Amino acid sequence: MEGVEVEQHEFSNQGKSGWNRRKYAVIAAIVVGLGAIGAGVGLAVTSGNEEPIDNVPSPSVGRPTTPGPTPTNAPNIRQVILNNARFGGTEFDNANSYQSRALEWVLTQDIPLTNFPDMDQEEQTMQLYGLACLFYATYATESDWTDHHYGNDVALPGWLDSKGWVQDASDVCNWYGLTCNAKGQVVKIELDTNGLTGSIPAEITYLKESLQYIDLFNNIIHNKGDKGNAWLGELTNLKYLYFGQTSFQYDGIPTEIGLLTNLVELDCSYTLYFGKLDGQTFSKLSNLNYLVIDGNSFNSTLPQELIDLPNLEYLYAGNSFVEGSLDFISQMPKIYELWLDDNPGIVGSLPASIGAASNLASFSATGCGLDGSIPAEVGQMSDLVQMWLYDNKLSGSVPSTLGNLKKLKLFQIQKNQIGGTVPEELCLKRRPLGRLEIMEADCDGKVECSDTCCTCCGEHCIDMRRKKRGL
Repeated sequence: MEGVEVEQHEFSNQGKSGWNRRKYAVIAAIVVGLGAIGAGVGLAVTSGNEEPIDNVPSPSVGRPTTPGPTPTNAPNIRQVILNNARFGGTEFDNANSYQSRALEWVLTQDIPLTNFPDMDQEEQTMQLYGLACLFYATYATESDWTDHHYGNDVALPGWLDSKGWVQDASDVCNWYGLTCNAKGQVVKIELDTNGLTGSIPAEITYLKESLQYIDLFNNIIHNKGDKGNAWLGELTNLKYLYFGQTSFQYDGIPTEIGLLTNLVELDCSYTLYFGKLDGQTFSKLSNLNYLVIDGNSFNSTLPQELIDLPNLEYLYAGNSFVEGSLDFISQMPKIYELWLDDNPGIVGSLPASIGAASNLASFSATGCGLDGSIPAEVGQMSDLVQMWLYDNKLSGSVPSTLGNLKKLKLFQIQKNQIGGTVPEELCLKRRPLGRLEIMEADCDGKVECSDTCCTCCGEHCIDMRRKKRGL
């Protein structure tokens, strides 16, 4: 499948889409995700009222250990923080809490900062305090989760890159992973694959007026239950939110995410979200364009509220224990790329109504429980570029109407019960006459297909590609 093993960025153009998804590469993430899921079985999902999180950071290289001089306005700054404290000030009772460490650092800064004249003293103070809380809560921070993975006698290394953090406040917009607007407010936090541990603190909501983008992808952070997830609903200006391959834990996807009505892209794949999908989570996300929920355990159908989203073009729900039929596909107004692999609870036939999904360019439902024949109506999917249907129980023969698909580059149907001959109408789409580059079927047995038509025969084609990538 060289050249057409097709990377998602040929279809997607925003946010993580360009690098976060690749067919088969997702299998590597499955290994990581299953390891986290297996380890997380003993950590029950809990709910409750919000309370201070007292993760005490371990000493580590790179963290400031000696506070600087205290400016003369420190008492005023302290009062500003106390007036806005999420837990009424009780979070400072423990001198080693991340909140106390953050407060101690902020009090060393000469606020107001003269290089941010459009932000008043309170705005500057609370932004710096929120960022300092994020740092101290996740830098080499031990938690039940790190203890479970590594033991409690292992020194955690800290962030891979912490340039600028909790050093000079006047240079905050140059701290690693931060982007500011012209006013000096943080609009973007990019800390993906950066060795964060502990839990993302609720104090990050002090940045809610400006924050539009958060990327926490692939970090060892554990946010559990209401206390660790509910604050997400306060970040109402967010447009892009990525925390896939972390250990956010909840019963389903938190309904608070449904309050983020400006959200365009969401990736919560391979987390510890177990439980039925609640339609309320999606009912108000009318701007959502890109959704990745792979690698969780929902044990439910896709809710109608998700299916009806008016701007959803990209949906990835592989290996997530999604159930039901595929009748919903024709109801998705703009769906362009839909991957549902490795969900044996997806059953029934490929519906004839799929022909109405005229915008669908990339469809994958491998390793599911599909049966019946491939409907002739697939030939009406005028924008179809790639379709993976291998490892199901499909039968019948390949319909000749697939020859109508002028844009088709990839079609894989091996490891099924399909027989007969691959129609000439489809074979004529092979290069150099057409665009079809990859055509794979069970042509080592049940299916007749010439060497000039099929590029690989049998299920070993799948195994060969996985082996080639070391998966």
